[in-house]
Amino acid sequence: MVEIGTGLNSRHERVDNGRARWYELDLPEVIDLRRNSFADSPRRTMIAASATDRAWAAEVASHATGPYLFVPEAVLPYLHEPDVRRVIDLLAGHFPGALLARDTVGPGFFDAQEQHDALSKVEARMNWYCPGPAQLVDWRPGAHVLASHILTSLPEESVAQLPVPWQQMVSAMAAQRLPQAEGYRLNFLRLP
Repeated sequence: MVEIGTGLNSRHERVDNGRARWYELDLPEVIDLRRNSFADSPRRTMIAASATDRAWAAEVASHATGPYLFVPEAVLPYLHEPDVRRVIDLLAGHFPGALLARDTVGPGFFDAQEQHDALSKVEARMNWYCPGPAQLVDWRPGAHVLASHILTSLPEESVAQLPVPWQQMVSAMAAQRLPQAEGYRLNFLRLP
């Protein structure tokens, strides 16, 4: 499991199965902050690097044999398209056959960030949007979309597995039909 742009995420504490090898990647200043609350362990390693830096991929590949799952949650939209392509090429080149769970934002979300109640108050701006996972398949022939869902149109069986407050949130967002929510997709792909 490789979290790209881990921030202060506590995913390891919440979903670790006791067997997986975890890598948590973020910029050096973020990893420095992260080390105030989290520590490396035999199965968990924090890596201070940019997602576009080839060195981190070589490090992970040299210490773990896979299978690999990459989660760049809320990271790729903040990169420029050439950098997004560089990250995808990096993953496919070092980890063929790996799984990639990624979120994407469509033009409605991208265009509304200046009016968003939270996004408008931070300096970081989204620079890239992706209306669907087909773009990645076009970039990397041989990639396969295993699943892709708009957050507000998740299959009922998936929503039923969420905690009740999350079920209510998804239902409320779907009822509002906001362009930014309608353009937010959850995608699961296998790299070539």
